[in-house]
Amino acid sequence: MSANGFRRLAVIIGLATAAGALSVPGVSAADPSTGSSVDSGSADDLLKVVPPEVLEQLGLGSLGGGSPKIQQCNQSTKSGGQGVTETKHILGRTGPTSFTLAYDTRIQPDKIDVYYQGRLIRSTGYVGDRINKGKGSVVVDVPPGIANYVTVKVTGPESGTVWDYTVNCPR
Repeated sequence: MSANGFRRLAVIIGLATAAGALSVPGVSAADPSTGSSVDSGSADDLLKVVPPEVLEQLGLGSLGGGSPKIQQCNQSTKSGGQGVTETKHILGRTGPTSFTLAYDTRIQPDKIDVYYQGRLIRSTGYVGDRINKGKGSVVVDVPPGIANYVTVKVTGPESGTVWDYTVNCPR
């Protein structure tokens, strides 16, 4: 593992320790151990304690979980069905910038959230119904930062949901 990897693991362990200390009232103490072995599953268990937003802000993505699909800007993203679909879109530049998000959620309401460096920067709210159909577009302003991508999460709570959207390249 590289020096960067060790530093990141140390940060994760520190965060997990802090999270554990904050979640348990009172005083806790560990049983003394005389062995020198390390449980290889411990690091994986620690990753489950650290909130995904913290991992994203540290540039660690979704360690311990599936990685989101990656697409270039100007490529259409099609429905992932009921549930939450997460896709990373490469913008080709860092913030500050802006781009247009064009979407069509058809006749069942879906919500499209755009994140930059782990922070929500735009949400459509739930859009789409039999009368208004969820076709539209919004300008998304990306704040200053170091990442050259945004993460889009589409929440489709109903079975049979169909949607598509495009993260257009920045102007």
